[in-house]
Amino acid sequence: MSSLSEEQLHENKGPHIIAIIATFTSVALIAVSLRLYTRMKIVNNPSHEDLTILVALIFSIATSICQGFQVHYGMGRHLQTLTLDQVINSLKALFASIIMYNLGLTLTKVSILFQYLRIAFDSNVRKACWILMSITLFNCLSTFMTGVLSCYPVEKFWDDRISGGCLNKSALWFANAGINIFQDFSLVILPVFILRQLMLPRREKISLILILGLGGLAGIASILRLYSIYILSASEDVTWDNPGAATWSSVELNVGIICASLPTLRAFITKHFPHAFSSSFRSLYHAYPNSDPASGTTRNTRNSKYFSKKFRTKHNDFEVQDIESGVKQEPSQNNEG
Repeated sequence: MSSLSEEQLHENKGPHIIAIIATFTSVALIAVSLRLYTRMKIVNNPSHEDLTILVALIFSIATSICQGFQVHYGMGRHLQTLTLDQVINSLKALFASIIMYNLGLTLTKVSILFQYLRIAFDSNVRKACWILMSITLFNCLSTFMTGVLSCYPVEKFWDDRISGGCLNKSALWFANAGINIFQDFSLVILPVFILRQLMLPRREKISLILILGLGGLAGIASILRLYSIYILSASEDVTWDNPGAATWSSVELNVGIICASLPTLRAFITKHFPHAFSSSFRSLYHAYPNSDPASGTTRNTRNSKYFSKKFRTKHNDFEVQDIESGVKQEPSQNNEG
């Protein structure tokens, strides 16, 4: 490593890293809080995908805390300016953040797939959701095991003075990033098949696909994270070049959580901002009068001709939460004065 100038020795990306991580984690916290309020207080129908996204948020916060410790111990500064203890402690925090990140990302995708299963009526699409969920869970298990056991003994991950050996960490990170990108864009494609039978004009159908396909933003973050991993893998100044991978990991995870929560806020927007409520969501409700994607419920009616008899028989225990009626029952409050 070449010697650094006096100015470079004082460079510090730490505040910038903390600002990005804190911002996206805070927005994810707000999104999940509104989601839980909507599902528990307005719709009164919480489900397993809500619990799953809540646990994903907890892992996201844990990831952010670990990344904060990385910054505290030197991430964002040049390696030459750090003591050996600082480097070791920063790598310990990195080790923990990798585990928290992967668990949070997996649960986010599982929550999205549970949400898809709530509104998917085609048996082939439902099978695709279950297959993708199986791939996601298997990848989580393999990533967890290879992450924890990437070095033997484990302590060698953060202290290279310890005798032992490590797997090729860069190869593991590249492989994991590639699989994540595949999963992200699979989650974007699935809504196309879920909504293809909607009896709607093309423009409204496309807008609905975009609403449910917001996970593509997480896919873009995954691609940018992959590039930052490439930069890190060739770096001789890892604490200086690691912030890119760390911040894009935070962005990817939190954007996934945010995008998973936005479609569930239909009832919240209807109740508190009725004039701003998207016509696309209304179209979805009227096109599928026996389903409510916001509450994740369905009911049997004579209008359910779009659904297979097998699906209606299997899921006849679901009940719609009629949010539209709930809003219409309060006009006097809006018109008073």
